[in-house]
Amino acid sequence: MHRDEVDGLSPASGLRLKLVQGRSRWLCLGALVAIWLIDSSISNVLLRSDIIGDRMQYFDHLFEDFSGYLFFVVTSVMAFAVLRPLPRLVIPMASIYSAFAVAQLIANVLSMVLTAHVKTGIGLTELWDVAAVYVMSVVVFMVVYLLFDVTTPGGAFVWPSREGQGPPEPHLIDYLFVSLNVNSTYGPTSEAVMSRGCKLVMALQSLLSVLMLTVLIARAVGATT
Repeated sequence: MHRDEVDGLSPASGLRLKLVQGRSRWLCLGALVAIWLIDSSISNVLLRSDIIGDRMQYFDHLFEDFSGYLFFVVTSVMAFAVLRPLPRLVIPMASIYSAFAVAQLIANVLSMVLTAHVKTGIGLTELWDVAAVYVMSVVVFMVVYLLFDVTTPGGAFVWPSREGQGPPEPHLIDYLFVSLNVNSTYGPTSEAVMSRGCKLVMALQSLLSVLMLTVLIARAVGATT
């Protein structure tokens, strides 16, 4: 397909072409590695501490073990698809692992919400786990929104543009901005969402953000008493 034809479909169509055929295809693989490193680091520290209850540790162990196997399979296929190249496999593999990363994020949030006990008198510096899960949420959903936009016919978002100019091709920073806005203000501030599936994902991210805020307040109160 000619580049002009691709750009005429949606602002994200050009980005999709870069992800599956251009040098940016390494971005998908790098994003999966980054998500796995963040997720693995958070899960390992949570499991080694007594922040979460014993009941949730069993399920967290299952998620962590499965995450490792899935990451190995997906990244192996992704690396093969990038090196061959086999562009049709790049987006599906990234989508599979991103979906599981969302499930892992939900498990981490529920682990903190269902904490069997709350430490008291430990100081506010011990609230790092909530901040770490918050960062993980922003990164994971950033990738999810990117994948939604490049796979939705016509695009999942309407990107604002200057007067008299066409909509710009979105960048990774744009999806980071959307994800951070949803996490902090519970909705995009300037981009219109056209995909119903993407709206449901945003609702999920907003709910998780509220739960993280609830945990943060509860932990802050417990830490100072």
